[in-house]
Amino acid sequence: MWTTFKATVRTLLLTPSAVVWTLIFPIVLATVFNFMFEPMRSTGSVEAVKVAVVADDAWEDSPFSQVVDTLSEADEPLLAVHPVATEQEARELIAEGSVAGAYIVDAAGNEGNAEQSGSDELDAVDAAGPADAAGAASGSGTAAGSSDVSTVTSSAGSTGAPRIILAPAGSGTGSDASYDVNRAILESVVTSYLQSEALIEELATHDPVALSDPTTIENALGLSVSVREVSLTHAQPDSMVRFYYALLGMASIFAAQLAGEGVWHLQPTSSAAGARRAVSGTSRMRLLIPTIGACWAVSTTFLVIAFGYICLTAHIDFSGREGLCLVGIAASSLLSCGIGALVGALPGRMGSDSRRGILTALTCLLSLFAGLYGEPTMELADTVAHVFPAATWLNPVCLIRDLFYTVYYYDTLIPFALRLATCMGIAAALLTVSAACMRRSAHEHL
Repeated sequence: MWTTFKATVRTLLLTPSAVVWTLIFPIVLATVFNFMFEPMRSTGSVEAVKVAVVADDAWEDSPFSQVVDTLSEADEPLLAVHPVATEQEARELIAEGSVAGAYIVDAAGNEGNAEQSGSDELDAVDAAGPADAAGAASGSGTAAGSSDVSTVTSSAGSTGAPRIILAPAGSGTGSDASYDVNRAILESVVTSYLQSEALIEELATHDPVALSDPTTIENALGLSVSVREVSLTHAQPDSMVRFYYALLGMASIFAAQLAGEGVWHLQPTSSAAGARRAVSGTSRMRLLIPTIGACWAVSTTFLVIAFGYICLTAHIDFSGREGLCLVGIAASSLLSCGIGALVGALPGRMGSDSRRGILTALTCLLSLFAGLYGEPTMELADTVAHVFPAATWLNPVCLIRDLFYTVYYYDTLIPFALRLATCMGIAAALLTVSAACMRRSAHEHL
């Protein structure tokens, strides 16, 4: 038996198709997934909003300039400041699409819209273009069909009142969604400042003594919320890992070709070596058991290498549960050996290419319902699982995919144990049927 085991391992390692489909193909496909999904997973940071500021004396003397400097000099800046000398230069940058808006601080006595409004307000000004917006009256509405330039001002008579000029819709190269986001960010900065300024003025009017206490000012301006983070899953959820788990399921079933080849070569009609084995004094079970063991050892090794590559390159963190993943890989490999052994032991005149084609077609079809081929197929897999939940247990690719799901997401090991037991149970049933087919097969002419 040991001799059969070593011979089978050597044969599998020297078979190009076995190495390509079981080891190289999962690594190549995982690399493709990395290039596809990594940009989607790295969009969590906010890109700094480009804004022009008229850096004159009024700007330097205004406390609002300190707020903007703080937001632009942070570790993850919210604003990217472009200083200009005049308001006209700022409008030209907006017209070119170089910035999303401009901040201007009016000197005392030149409050623009603030002298007309009489209170903190957001004025939508009708403008045919950036140059026409200068000095436009604030009013209470916006004329239909015009690009809008928004101006935010402080209360009348305040010194160093900030204003904002926003890029008209559709300007520059940004999309409408990015324009709306940038608009909201720039407006929020000004309105938050004006609200804080009004609050301090109100506090100074009614309780000037309170201004001497920094804690009171901090509590008035700050937002204090008690938040406790609670995780309902074992690891941080990441929607992209579903495709990698489906890939592991597909790679595991592709490993069935190893067992299919190994068991097929035990058939007397496969080759002259198979005929000699059939007429030897060694029983078929003494040939079948070490052959399955060798196929299981090789496929498990290949899958562990592919799993390690996926974890390192896709940055999937199992939080110390990698040992359980290795146990799952061993069970998945045993399941694939059962499938391959059954196909290899099927009676008939099918050759090696036909049996390999059956396994390949079966693997690709089952992977379709596991959601491997993109977002539409993943939605199809979710729909099938919702309508017919048993499909996730009957489909080996889905079963292996969910085996890794349970390790990654759940804090309890019960779902993992159930799927692990299912994999081993199905594998035992398939291997039993394969052994029965091998023992009952008879050949009159070798």
